[in-house]
Amino acid sequence: MSADPAQERRTLRRFLILQGLRLAGLAMALAGAMAIAGTLPLNEAQGAVLLIGGAVAFFFLPVLMAKHWKTRQ
Repeated sequence: MSADPAQERRTLRRFLILQGLRLAGLAMALAGAMAIAGTLPLNEAQGAVLLIGGAVAFFFLPVLMAKHWKTRQ
């Protein structure tokens, strides 16, 4: 039932990469929202870019990475 140890390491590494992307996207979106609210010393345009970029990183990058990895196998 257990897979090859190399396969398990690769699967764990990919999982951690996907979670890291989600965490980075969340941090970017939060920083963008804080900039728009005036909590961070950035202007609203920079905050909007961070917010949108963070949302894209959170929702779409993990999906695109997973699809890329599936097509390579």
